[in-house]
Amino acid sequence: MIRKEFYLLVQPLTEKLYRFAHAILPDDLQAEQLVVDSLNAYLIKEKKNILGRQINLQSKKEIQILRRIFFKGILRYMSDIGLRRAQQLGEQFKLDTPTEFKAFYNLEPKARMVLKLRYEAQFSVEEIEEIVQIPRYQVIEKIHNGRFLIVTDLNQGVAL
Repeated sequence: MIRKEFYLLVQPLTEKLYRFAHAILPDDLQAEQLVVDSLNAYLIKEKKNILGRQINLQSKKEIQILRRIFFKGILRYMSDIGLRRAQQLGEQFKLDTPTEFKAFYNLEPKARMVLKLRYEAQFSVEEIEEIVQIPRYQVIEKIHNGRFLIVTDLNQGVAL
């Protein structure tokens, strides 16, 4: 596979990658930069696995499998880079929390990532564990606690 083929395979995933990045860093410019950095980090660190692979671009099944593998790999780098960047920019984002979906953005970045992977990307607990690199019990805990906090926050908003 050449670099051009890799980008052609990954191109349809960019909107999903951007939404995931925006869940970690609720700033448009930071989210865009996170997508670019994650793609580049994935391509640089996994170059031998990606560019050395022979693929059949005529096989839709093979393309779907490769996209899923690439998506998970890029998300793994994005979660690592994004969490470090969220810690660096933490105070700034506490001031700039979006008013829309406030309950979601009040959660810690790792909880937002886990919820986004579970409910939007439809990943299993095992896949989330692999992507975010936390133990299974923490993934389950973040799913349940995150849902509880969002529902509680929304119910308080309705009661006011």
